[in-house]
Amino acid sequence: MTDRVRSQQSHSAASSGTPLDAVVFERLMTPFLPFEKNPKLAVGVSGGADSMALTLLAHDWCRNRGGVLLAVTVDHGLRGDSASEAKKVGDQLAKHGIDHVIAPWVGDKPTGAIQEQARIARYDILDNILRDRGIFHLLIAHHADDQAETIAMRDAHGTKVLGLSGMTGRRFLRHGRMLRPLLPVSKADLMATLAAFDQEWIEDPSNTNEKFERVRVRNDLSRGTGGKLRDQSASDHRIALETSIGEILASSVTLHGSGIAMIDQDAFFAYASNNGADIYALGQVVRTVGGAAYMPVFDALRDALAQFGRDKTARISLGGCMLHGRKGQIYIYRELGRMDRGAVPVSFENRDVQNGIRWDNRFDLMVDDLEILPEAGLMIGPIDLCDVFHTKAFRSALREIVPFIGNLPRAALASMPALYDKEGLRSVGGLEVSELSDVLSAADCERPLGRGEFAFGGRWRFAPRVPLWESGFKSSPKPDNLLA
Repeated sequence: MTDRVRSQQSHSAASSGTPLDAVVFERLMTPFLPFEKNPKLAVGVSGGADSMALTLLAHDWCRNRGGVLLAVTVDHGLRGDSASEAKKVGDQLAKHGIDHVIAPWVGDKPTGAIQEQARIARYDILDNILRDRGIFHLLIAHHADDQAETIAMRDAHGTKVLGLSGMTGRRFLRHGRMLRPLLPVSKADLMATLAAFDQEWIEDPSNTNEKFERVRVRNDLSRGTGGKLRDQSASDHRIALETSIGEILASSVTLHGSGIAMIDQDAFFAYASNNGADIYALGQVVRTVGGAAYMPVFDALRDALAQFGRDKTARISLGGCMLHGRKGQIYIYRELGRMDRGAVPVSFENRDVQNGIRWDNRFDLMVDDLEILPEAGLMIGPIDLCDVFHTKAFRSALREIVPFIGNLPRAALASMPALYDKEGLRSVGGLEVSELSDVLSAADCERPLGRGEFAFGGRWRFAPRVPLWESGFKSSPKPDNLLA
């Protein structure tokens, strides 16, 4: 149902807040400089008060700089009227001359952890739109009340310092950066902003459904019975901690295009961490190699490091990865038993990234024109599925011609992505085609067509859900300085 600002409940909230204007929004955007001369921005808009206010403010901000704004509504399809609501959002924004697209969440929907799974899917969809539209900046309307709820939930779950500092104002996606300029702003101020614009919004009924933890926490906070407020000292602590994490990663970690990471144990353990930086650094590596949205739990990471402290040759299964101590390194690679080992046909119908196929949520096989490929025959899977990988001649030639790769643990090699057909191996992620051609030739195997590029004009791209490191916790301006 669409509610106007003039309803009794909405009017009360709006009257207690202060509308944001162009000057205030400029201050909110300043920490995220620089932008292009004529900035292109996307904004996620559900139609709720928060995202509608952000969209209107961002539209004026872009227009004043000769830029353009694209508003994107993700239709999760979880409610029967979601499609019509998404259309209403577009109709409202059209009155302000704002471009709007609706992006559906296709495929099977989860039966559990619905809000969490919907959130992950929403960011993936928005990230793909950034790629398709050539936009680098995505605005999201999380505000001060959301921040308080997040910190309260994390505190209840025993989250460490990184979590208790709250959401960062900036984080990186695969194809751009996500910005949260409204973190210092209260919900009441956003509703007052919509009242100033005389703009209506949509109320999502899930926002009052107490089966969801966030709603329960929100109600507790409104009654003054739960949670803690964001502490500036926690933000300062996080900034210092992230500096240490970045130093550890830079000095001790090598991440290869095959999706395999190596941690130099001497360099890594030289950092006598008393603040958990080493534990978080290991978590960052495991998360990236495993293609996950989040790192494993803190205690599991701490236990893994303690085990390597006792035994430098330990092997540990964690976060969908194998942590393998060998020759002074900790090799981190995808665990075969945790992967979907079914071969994926290469065809236009199977593409899920622009001109490409995503595999294991970590690799994109990018092809100039999928439609010209044969309808059958080319498959993607771990190289472990290819017969040639299991021959001594192939592995011996690999060690001789590409020693950096060939000397990796065999289980690590087995997890590397491969393109093959009934005639044999065509390409391997992390290997130049010329290198693979030489290896196959030395092993007296059929070589792939062409040297230096795939015969059909393609390439592998290691593209995990999040980068190895997104340093620079973005603390937001203090609220009492915004409206002065």
